[in-house]
Amino acid sequence: MDYVSYNGEILKKPQMPLDQGFLYGYGVFETINVAQGKLVFFEDHMERFKQSALVLGLKLTIHPDQIRSECQQIIDKNAMIRGGLRVTLSKGLTADNLLITARENHYDRRMFEQGVKICTADTIRNEKSRLVSIKSNNYLENLLILNEAKALGFSEAVFYNTQGHLAEGCMTNIFLIKNGQVGTPARDCGLLAGIVRNRVIDLLKTNQIPIAEGYYSSDCLLAADEVFITNSLMEIMPVKQLDKRCYGVGPETLTARIDGLFQQAWGQR
Repeated sequence: MDYVSYNGEILKKPQMPLDQGFLYGYGVFETINVAQGKLVFFEDHMERFKQSALVLGLKLTIHPDQIRSECQQIIDKNAMIRGGLRVTLSKGLTADNLLITARENHYDRRMFEQGVKICTADTIRNEKSRLVSIKSNNYLENLLILNEAKALGFSEAVFYNTQGHLAEGCMTNIFLIKNGQVGTPARDCGLLAGIVRNRVIDLLKTNQIPIAEGYYSSDCLLAADEVFITNSLMEIMPVKQLDKRCYGVGPETLTARIDGLFQQAWGQR
């Protein structure tokens, strides 16, 4: 992926601004799925983008329609059919800066069919943090823990909060299924409410599949029949193993049914 958009200018080599976004991680971002050359859930992302900017005191002066247009330029310039765009707003010296970059999407159907292995993070999530509920540029802790998990053969690590309640993954939200009922951590457990997470919750309610946002201990997670994780690029991903605990995956699972409903409603694979 060669081209980026920086403050509306299409560049082949991005310029690194020495602003507070670069120096201190003072900024917010959204990762938007691109499928069949189209932006997925763009309006949802822009609404969260605006709210996150407000929390950090950033000024998003560019209209979402203009951001959409610049995103589409990057899609066209990079000849993207499938991938992801990162839209970043960072604190500038005189005005805030908007950067749009492109990346590959390495999640595929083979991974979905097999499921992924995840582990428990050895770090506690602070549910009271001002940054925990927004997608800020301060992702170093998550990246360090994710890299450690990958070095051990896992695809993701999940956090518990200071109260011992399940919170989220480094890059994902988490769902557990027990006796046909779906659960996911409540927002005040210390998590970023993902776009796909919210869509899945609405989808389950629409299809009369029991869903609860609640407070789950490690015992609840280990006792689950199925587990899946979500984010914008992977959408819905079954978990086949958490630490040493294995879960059911495959076409007969409720996770597979939920994914089928998701693809029927919004899928562009």
